[in-house]
Amino acid sequence: WLKLEETTYTDAFGKTSTYLHLLSLLLGVAVIAVLQRTLHYDCIVLVKQFRPPINGYCLEFPAGLIEENETAESAALRELEEETGYKGEVVECTPALCLDPGVSNSTTHIVSVTINGDDAENTRPKQKLEFVEVISLPKNDLLQRIDGKSFLTH
Repeated sequence: WLKLEETTYTDAFGKTSTYLHLLSLLLGVAVIAVLQRTLHYDCIVLVKQFRPPINGYCLEFPAGLIEENETAESAALRELEEETGYKGEVVECTPALCLDPGVSNSTTHIVSVTINGDDAENTRPKQKLEFVEVISLPKNDLLQRIDGKSFLTH
């Protein structure tokens, strides 16, 4: 799904150059999910998983690829449920964004989702991926907790 490609282009000064980059035909989604429960702080739902390219764990938004004939919104809800067990409702979806255009042409939609934590199906969610740990952090001190990094060690 990735291919190394060399592109020849002419820059603003008329100089012809070549550039090596990754070519991807896949589209992705990243889900910013807010878990809302009565009498609780709103929490951002994240996933912690091992990533072989860095030989370590990453704290990430639930994310994945958009399947053929699937919208970004439906892919986001599917990925959220697969990775966290939560069922949510789409609030907003960005256009396709290039997250690393100096390296690749791959694009990702950022999808904002709310999760009704009081709904029976979301009180004890069961995720489908055993190698992913679900972490919910309160929005009001999210950055302080991430800076502490205590949840990243295994």
